[in-house]
Amino acid sequence: MTCLETEMENISMSEAKSRFSEYLSRAASGERFVVLRRQRPLAAIIGAGELARLERSAEITRRLAQSLGQSRQLLDDIETGLAHPAMAAFGLWKNEDDLADLEEVVSKNRQRKSSRPEVDL
Repeated sequence: MTCLETEMENISMSEAKSRFSEYLSRAASGERFVVLRRQRPLAAIIGAGELARLERSAEITRRLAQSLGQSRQLLDDIETGLAHPAMAAFGLWKNEDDLADLEEVVSKNRQRKSSRPEVDL
């Protein structure tokens, strides 16, 4: 099983506190954990190797988007959390004639009322 296929185990904050050393050892062995507070994700425990792999992957993605013509400012905004990571692809089609109106089409589709029934939560 690869790192990407490894499921993350949910643990409560109190469980993480009481068995912290055990979770660190398990994370160092490749396991991944999500610490929950009031049933909501608060933090993740991953091994240092996994963190390094994620950081390398993010840097490679950033360099690829920049080499494809994405603005450095937008990539900086993504890195600081001011823009969603999906925005890295935004506008990269600007020199593609068959995709010239893509932004307009997406915008119109988002403004159109959905044909799906609304779900009452």
